[in-house]
Amino acid sequence: MRIETHTNKEVFQELVQELSHSLYHHHATNILLSAETIHDSFEIGFTVRENNKLSASVCITNNTDLFYQNKRACCFSHYECSDNLTTSQYLLQHAINYCKQKGYSYLLGPMNGSTWNSYRFALEPMTDNFFTEPYHQPYYVNQLEHIGFQTAATYVTQQDSILKPFEMHVQFDSSITFRTLCMQQYEVELKNIFQFCSTIFQNNFLYTTIEEQNFLNKYLALKEVLQPELILLAEHQGELVGLLLAIHDYHCKFEKRLILKTIGRKRGKQYAGVAHELGLRMLQTAQTQKYQHILHAFMHQSNTSKNLSRKFSGEPFRSYKLFYLAL
Repeated sequence: MRIETHTNKEVFQELVQELSHSLYHHHATNILLSAETIHDSFEIGFTVRENNKLSASVCITNNTDLFYQNKRACCFSHYECSDNLTTSQYLLQHAINYCKQKGYSYLLGPMNGSTWNSYRFALEPMTDNFFTEPYHQPYYVNQLEHIGFQTAATYVTQQDSILKPFEMHVQFDSSITFRTLCMQQYEVELKNIFQFCSTIFQNNFLYTTIEEQNFLNKYLALKEVLQPELILLAEHQGELVGLLLAIHDYHCKFEKRLILKTIGRKRGKQYAGVAHELGLRMLQTAQTQKYQHILHAFMHQSNTSKNLSRKFSGEPFRSYKLFYLAL
């Protein structure tokens, strides 16, 4: 068993792809957690070879805006490993030692540089993997906990199979208007959504900024799979004050399923009720289009959207964790 270090991001990504093909015989590698392009803040990668065969990989990214418990933190991502605790410990210990030598206070992961990218491990086997939910081996959580990683945050995806409207008692400003996304002005719409998201999510756990062009690139790549009637915008005097983004679950073959990915509103008492109205309108759209199931994806344990999901009769579907290690 030997460790190899890599400072070239592209070379390391190719090695991760090679390893993935050997670890995932029954899954398309493009849906893997490690399939995402490595973050620009890539610092170093590690791989393990056993008998000259790749058996594990991980890389460290240095997002200079990332702090955990008010101290500098780095991330690990593109973690793949055989089902062997000796191998995982050998790999992770090398990564941990490197981060200690670099003077970081915490190591977070899995996270590809920031929360704008892929992160978290599922706690249950991903037997029903949905679209936008990156896949990984079910034993990774155990490998992290075995070497001492602890829980930084817990997330949940909830499911609604009843699709029953709830009664709403909150009244919102009647001058607030609602519409669907205009695909003919897609890039203009994205720029407005970028400004909106940068404002309303800036207090979220582990939030760091993202360049507008990077945001645009992410969603320009999704243009062909997004349906305008599944993206709802709330506006007040020409300003975007509410957003609901849902995506058809292209992975689900046994029923018609919708993924509610993002919902939020501008802060302020006058915008109370906007998120509820967006949810109601999306529920009506789901009923009209004969969806049988809605997944409310990746909600933080303390996120108020969990309360909204419960009003839509949401029940637990899958839980996830983000991990940390004090260095």
